Amino acid sequence: MHEIVVPEAGDTPRDMVITTGYLFRSDVEVEEAATPLVVTAVGRYRMITRERFETHRPGGRRDYQLLYVASGEATFYRDGRIRCVPAGTLVVYRPGDPQHYEYRASDRTDVYWAHFSGRDAPELADVAPDGFADAGVSAEYGMLFGRMIGELQLRRLGFEDLVEVDLRRVVALARRHAAEVSVGDGGRMPAVVRGAVTYLHEHAAERFSVAEYAEEQGLSVSRFIHVFREATGQSPKRYQTSIRMNEARMLLESTDYPVAEIADMVGYDNPLYFSRLFRAHVGMPPSACRAGKSGAGRRVP
Repeated sequence: MHEIVVPEAGDTPRDMVITTGYLFRSDVEVEEAATPLVVTAVGRYRMITRERFETHRPGGRRDYQLLYVASGEATFYRDGRIRCVPAGTLVVYRPGDPQHYEYRASDRTDVYWAHFSGRDAPELADVAPDGFADAGVSAEYGMLFGRMIGELQLRRLGFEDLVEVDLRRVVALARRHAAEVSVGDGGRMPAVVRGAVTYLHEHAAERFSVAEYAEEQGLSVSRFIHVFREATGQSPKRYQTSIRMNEARMLLESTDYPVAEIADMVGYDNPLYFSRLFRAHVGMPPSACRAGKSGAGRRVP
């Protein structure tokens, strides 16, 4: 049974903002095993002046529930503990989990939530193994939840599939954030790696100075190389070489540009050095790669 404990009389009509969308037009608890995933309800509660808004379900629900604290704080009573969780926290309840939490205007609580079920529901719930996970503060979560609410309200063609995709994306973003933060320094290092990776893909044929980039980011060369290798499995130089060799292989297989010209296009002014490097990386010389391509190939401008 869902019990909502409301404050004393005297609240204004807009003491909190409630926005919801339901698959079955109302809150229906579903135990679904026949389909991969079904999202039955999505909503948002934003406190304005209401002193307290409390939810207490001693017996839990039959489905799964995921909550995301978008801003402010929210208080959860769980396993005999009181946890005041900050913005960016993802909270998961599994079927039968006792639920007791509250939001306060003084905490400026803004929370999104979703109820879901299906064969894949346990896997999605594992994003928060102990019930709580740091998902990071990002406007993208609000966009995704808002989109799910709108789809459930308007019920246009394909809305159920789109809501499912967006909930999976919420979980995927939370998992990515957790993986990046685990590298260290609160996620700062992965951001540094992402910047380098983006640069290397956009400027693969250009010179990339590890020392200069590391200095710009306030890191030592050894620290940057370590973090980059941890995130990508390769050193920055090896990563750039891999990009160049993949580009070269594509050009050899799909165009008839001379090997020397392709070498220059991907960043090597010495064709012999390029050929040796290509053979070491791909396992065959450029000429063999070209000989094995399908079709005649043609020059691509």
